[in-house]
Amino acid sequence: MFEELLELYKTKAEEIERDRREAQAMIMLVSAIDKMSQDMDSKKSDVELLGRLIDQVDRLSKEVSDLKSQFRTRQARPSAAVESGAGDGKALDNHARSLIDIMAEKPGRYTTSELVDMLGLNKTTVISVMKRALELDPKHVKMSQGKRRKLYLSYVSDEDTQKVESSSGTGESDRMKLELMAMT
Repeated sequence: MFEELLELYKTKAEEIERDRREAQAMIMLVSAIDKMSQDMDSKKSDVELLGRLIDQVDRLSKEVSDLKSQFRTRQARPSAAVESGAGDGKALDNHARSLIDIMAEKPGRYTTSELVDMLGLNKTTVISVMKRALELDPKHVKMSQGKRRKLYLSYVSDEDTQKVESSSGTGESDRMKLELMAMT
């Protein structure tokens, strides 16, 4: 009987030891999972931080580009004022040339208000500069009109010019010039 009790005690002790090891393993598993979730949260916040930094860098590069454009136009403006002894036409030509240079450097579609900010001129003058840029370089400078008589000016490279010439006529540009004259 004593041996039976000893056997029973040993089996109970083994079961208790097994349960203790299982409980300890479960605790270690739960703590490992908790640590992994904390690592994932920190990585998620790192990814979000990287995303915000990338957005900030994009915004800053756009601002730098805009400041460069403004700086270039302001550098061109004093020389335009010096050369404009003959009248306002020279200054307008110089503004138009600097606008063409800026657009060639950074092609895209610009609205009148964007050009007002970029050139630092009033809206009426910018519209005149847009018109003059179109007259100076009709091959590369294109003007279009959006909703609510909003004007757009874009620069078309030589490759794109060949594509545009084959696909469109001159009727739209004549209509655009007439509407532009009516606005100024």
